[in-house]
Amino acid sequence: MKPTSTKTLPCAIFGHNYVKSKTNTDHTTELTCSHCKTIVLTDSHGNFENHTVYNSQITTTLQELYRLTKRGSKTKVTS
Repeated sequence: MKPTSTKTLPCAIFGHNYVKSKTNTDHTTELTCSHCKTIVLTDSHGNFENHTVYNSQITTTLQELYRLTKRGSKTKVTS
């Protein structure tokens, strides 16, 4: 059995207590556990998908790339 901290002990015994933290425009919902702050995404069919640190880093990088491409396309100069 893995050792659990006191922060995640209620989640290990009773399960997570998810609270809706964000609703995205693509019909997905972000849920956050009120005890251990675990983030889970639901897809359009209601299935759970873990939202790991690695996934959030990819998402942040893609958002930054999108902003840079949008900003770069507006600065074109015609001669």
